[in-house]
Amino acid sequence: MAVNIYDAVNEVAKELPQTEEFMGVQNAFAALKNDAVAFDLYEQFTGLQTKLQSSQAAGQQPAEDDMKQLQELAQKMSNMDAITNLMKAEQTLNQLLNDINSIILKPINGIYENK
Repeated sequence: MAVNIYDAVNEVAKELPQTEEFMGVQNAFAALKNDAVAFDLYEQFTGLQTKLQSSQAAGQQPAEDDMKQLQELAQKMSNMDAITNLMKAEQTLNQLLNDINSIILKPINGIYENK
């Protein structure tokens, strides 16, 4: 009998919001939204970052002015607690997701390890 792997993955997705790591990102983002100055910088940064990624995906070289502005925004953001707290929370969640991915890939890696 075949296993419906999607049921298991959907269960993980359902439980993910109940983890400390997920709630940490959720709380840090809520705190960021409550800091108008920090949130404005965050919005500017992510907007410009998306623009640059789209340009690169289209095979275009990012404009030097845009790159300079992105660096300036990143520097300003590094001094804002609400943003650094979000970044730390995102790193913690990312580690959890990497751990989950490693667990999922373990059987696949086993195929290649048992040559």
